[in-house]
Amino acid sequence: MLDQPAADPRGRAVQWRQLVELVARAGEGASRMRDLALERIAALMEDIPADTLAATARAIAGPAVPTELVALFAARGATASAALVMAAELDAAGWSAVRAVAAPDVLPLLASRQPMEAVAPDAAELQPEPANAIAPALAAAPAPVATPPAPPPAGLFRWECGPTGEIDWVEGAPRAALIGRSLTEPFADRFAARLPFADEPLVLADDGALMGEWRWTGTPAFFADTGRFAGYRGIARREGAEPAALPASPLPEDDDLRELMHELRTPLNAIIGFGEIIEGQYLGPAHRAYRERATEIVRQARRLADAVDNLDLAARLRSGRVSGEARTGIDQLRAVVATLREEAADRNIQLLVQDRSGVGQLALQPLLAERLLRQFAGALLDSTLSSERLGLVIDRLGGQIAIAIDRPRALAGLSERRLLDDRGQTGMRFALRLVQGLAGMIGGRLDIGPERLVLLLPLAG
Repeated sequence: MLDQPAADPRGRAVQWRQLVELVARAGEGASRMRDLALERIAALMEDIPADTLAATARAIAGPAVPTELVALFAARGATASAALVMAAELDAAGWSAVRAVAAPDVLPLLASRQPMEAVAPDAAELQPEPANAIAPALAAAPAPVATPPAPPPAGLFRWECGPTGEIDWVEGAPRAALIGRSLTEPFADRFAARLPFADEPLVLADDGALMGEWRWTGTPAFFADTGRFAGYRGIARREGAEPAALPASPLPEDDDLRELMHELRTPLNAIIGFGEIIEGQYLGPAHRAYRERATEIVRQARRLADAVDNLDLAARLRSGRVSGEARTGIDQLRAVVATLREEAADRNIQLLVQDRSGVGQLALQPLLAERLLRQFAGALLDSTLSSERLGLVIDRLGGQIAIAIDRPRALAGLSERRLLDDRGQTGMRFALRLVQGLAGMIGGRLDIGPERLVLLLPLAG
């Protein structure tokens, strides 16, 4: 890779990204080749656009990224390095080295990491153990005697299911009617994305004790030793029953899920890298058909990588580990909208923006605010044909900011169920469901109207 020519800006950008990914996967440890790669990365980095820096940082973010690479990104500012800084696991000397070269706007991010790094061993030992996965292995020793939880009140029952979706345990409802029933069909997208869900409607029976509509709430769980998906656990309540009558179950630990997300990024980055090499003919001439196929592979792999980033963010939200600045200025949303407008224009799509939001702040982190808006708008723009015009309105609605985008012609007349369940619109369906889940976690929501879709995000008090 170091020997490959990089005469034009595109070639230099591709070589830089490939070297960054190779060094990131190599981890800590000195070698002459690694030092040469870092020197080339630093030299090429001056001309790399900010959006490419940020996208690359998100792609390689993880606990094993070397200190020198984190430092190079930190020197370029918070936008370029936020994902790396928040995911890195460095020793005290490593954090000091990064802090010494970091841009001023990165220092608050570094300060937010300090409490986690400064916990004394004796204090750490006092922390509670993480919640067990829902299907733990049988213990060799007998479990300690404990007071069993109170049975759920009428109109509610607890349930658990394994990774294939069949219910294998219930409490508070007839077992014979529920054990073995599969939840993968009604909640297929949530199972595919391993996302939590809340108050999802599902009719269990037309008559008998379980007749009528029930509202299902479930939390994904993962085996603590392998990080593999273990299924869901949650509650179901009869429509009209009081949601708060059943105490909430503790959320499972998400460290293993985040590690799994990092492992998924590695092959995706390799696919993107090799696709870019074929696309740019950096190892020799390639037939046009191969280059076109490589371009499509790169595009799809980047969409998958973006989905992995969103799942990682969801895991961090559920574990309460999204730290840093807890508010987002509305001006930051406007900057994202301006970028979306330019990207739409590049695709011959006219995005007509009306801004009536005024001044204020959102009650969520900047990274999450940008991710939600980009995912929401991107899902609709991907369904928009060239030469179409879409309206985008930013306004206030009670204690929330409302971001409304017109439906593209391809989505006109489709019901909410079709938009979220139609197998012919896989990418859009996945993106909208992910936005719906993330927004629900932070007190917002996604409304799907006949003319436009509206993303509601909470304002800071």
